[in-house]
Order: sequence, then structure tokens, then C-alpha cells
Amino acid sequence: MDSRSWMLLEQEDPRWRLPDDLRRRDPFAARDCGWVEQMRPFIRQFSRPGERVLDPFCGFASTLLAAHLEERAGLGYEIDPARAELARERLARHGAMAQRVVAADILREPPQGGIDLCLTNIPYFGCGWASGDPDQLYASADYAGYLQRLGERLRLIRQLLAPGRYCIVMAENPQLGGQMLPLAWDVARLLAGQLQLCEERVLLYPKPVEALAPMSCHSDRSHEYALILRKQAEAPAPEAGLALLRAMQAAGLRFALFGSFAAWLEDAARPWPADIDLLLPAEDAAVNALLAWLQGQGFALSCWQQPLELPVRLAEYRGRYYFRAERLQRGGERLRLDLCFELDGADVAERLGGLRFCQGLPLAG
Repeated sequence: MDSRSWMLLEQEDPRWRLPDDLRRRDPFAARDCGWVEQMRPFIRQFSRPGERVLDPFCGFASTLLAAHLEERAGLGYEIDPARAELARERLARHGAMAQRVVAADILREPPQGGIDLCLTNIPYFGCGWASGDPDQLYASADYAGYLQRLGERLRLIRQLLAPGRYCIVMAENPQLGGQMLPLAWDVARLLAGQLQLCEERVLLYPKPVEALAPMSCHSDRSHEYALILRKQAEAPAPEAGLALLRAMQAAGLRFALFGSFAAWLEDAARPWPADIDLLLPAEDAAVNALLAWLQGQGFALSCWQQPLELPVRLAEYRGRYYFRAERLQRGGERLRLDLCFELDGADVAERLGGLRFCQGLPLAG
């Protein structure tokens, strides 16, 4: 792989192409089967021989076959049992017996041990095919629900990924109902809430060119995006974090520090934490006052990667534990606050008893 922001994939090597007899056995003729050539450069660039490559939506095991050819250990999840069996048969024909396909949703049977590289092509919304499994992303009835369920699986990927290693997700912006669906960009937003978005590559595929009628904007969708993310700490912004907390304190907002940021305040020799954890009183009025103040300071508010609309009612968010506030600074630093209103299902006030919010903190200076 070189520094070009695009990759031209001119033809599929017939040696690695999904065999026609296996393709015919798929209800959709394997129309969403990726190219092995698409995956190999990323495996070579972002992993080492013998390391573990995960594809959480492995389909017909193109990623796993590429991992086999590059001498990596592949682990794939395919929720549809029939497709999983086709994937295993394909790998067996290439002698790739060490590559493992699990016929399950990754949330149900998460892998043990760390992952060195996650490389996948996401299942697309609106494809019109479902296996009958309610966890099948193809079966999502609406786009918001699809993104929420996809986000749940991406959060697990972050937990599994070894520190400093990469997750590469391939996606395009498809046409749906006569309009472009900004799926690749929405997936980038989802992922950026979990990992550091580092780069992208535009993958180009040759297709026959057709003339367009006047005023037509149709395209042949001959490209997709490879979103490159890394599990690593954000650039430190200690002074900005402290200034923000002091401003919150001066505004009379109610909160208490806990977690890694509170430990850093006690011992500045510790590494700068990736985010600031705050406990909030589990009261609608107090929480909405703090959220509205942060929004006015340029913070984007979300809950589990979904945008937050104010005012909130905490009763509607039971079991979600926290809201997130993020702001990208001009120098590229990112300030991230996790605003917790529950701990292990209990209200903060109940759990901490007589805690005096925003008292005794070494913030005023």
C-alpha cells in the first residue's frame, strides 16, 4: 500500500473468486461478495504474519481467504447459517482450514482474546433480504434502528481490539428509494465515537460508462470508502479540560468527578485520561441545565452514538447509564465528557448517599 488516497481494483483474480456453484446456492447470487484483492493490501499494511484478523460480518469469507493468503489467522462471524456453510466450503477448497467461521451474531458469542486487526465490509441497510434471524442487520425495518444495532456491534469491536491497532470498515453511500443514503458517512460518525478516525481510501472498480440524459444525476456507484480507524488515546488537552470544569463550576452546574480524571487531578504524573467522567444528580432539571450549557459551548450531545435532543427525560434512558458530550478543539484535540446518571442501574444520589455535588474539588484557581 502506498500514500495514494485511492486504490484502483481492475479485475478479480479468478483463483480467489467465489466459485459459480457456491454463488448459485445463495438466494441473492452472492451479489454482496467482496473481492479478496480488496482486502489483501489492508491485511499486509495493518497486521503482521501470524496475527489475528477479525471480520464481524464475514459473508462469504473473502477477508478470511485474504488472511489465509497473507499468513494471518482469520476469525469471521456470519449470522446466516447457510452463508456460513458456503464460506466454510469456500475456505476448505483453498486448504484454509485454520480460518474459522462462526455461524452467529458476534454479540451472542464474542471471541475470547484480543484482535490485532478488524477488517470488514458492513451489511447494507435496505437490501431487502433477511435470514429470519431478528438480529440480522439486513432485517432492520428503519434506518435509525439499523444504525443503533450496528453501533452496538462496533462498541464490542473496540473492546476486542488491542491497543494501538486498526479497524478498517468498508462502506458506500447506496441509492435507496431514488435518493442517496449517506451510509458511509454515518458509519464514520458511529466509529469516530469509539475509535480515532485516522484516514480513508477510496476504492475504485471499473464499470461500463453510460451517457446520462439531461438533468439526470445517476451514477454507477463504482467506488466505496475504506474508513481507517485506530484504538488509541486522543491528543491530550489538560488545560482545556480544567478550564471547562472551572467554567461549569462557576455557572453553578451540579456535578462530581470520578474515575480516571479525578485520579489525574490527584496525581498529574498519571497519563492524561481519554475522557472526563462526571456524576450527575439523577434529576431531570439539573441534567438538562448541564446538557444545555454544554450544547451552548459547542459540544455535540449523544447517547450510544445517537444524537440527543433536549430536554431529556431520564426515565426514558434507564439502563443506558450515561450521555456523552464531545467538542473538537481548533488544534485537533478532542474534549470528551461521559455524563453518568446511573451506576450499575442505581441513581447516583442513591448510590453515593450524601454526596455534595461540585464541592471540595480543586478546580477553582
